[in-house]
Amino acid sequence: MKLLLDANISWRIIKLVGDNFPDSLHAKDLKINQPAKDIEIWQFAKQNNFTILTHDDDFEKLLLLKGVPPKVIILKTFNKNTKQIAEILISKKETIESFIVNDELMILEVY
Repeated sequence: MKLLLDANISWRIIKLVGDNFPDSLHAKDLKINQPAKDIEIWQFAKQNNFTILTHDDDFEKLLLLKGVPPKVIILKTFNKNTKQIAEILISKKETIESFIVNDELMILEVY
């Protein structure tokens, strides 16, 4: 399960969820101009079979405009720290896995 974390999510989450979401990357680690633009993150995710994890509603607009892939997970976790967000992701692992493999779904909101 490959998640691509948007720049607006702490890179520290990768270490906290790595056992549950192997092969995940953070936007800062992409071999593209930094800071990475949304469209560049989108293109990388599409070309490399990643699901985008973000707080940013702009990816929802890109999804509606361009379609899938990639799929988008929007965190609606508000005011949670990095550890709390990691715990939420781990607790929702089965839901996230089901979302990624379901070809009929495009977007998932995680609370």
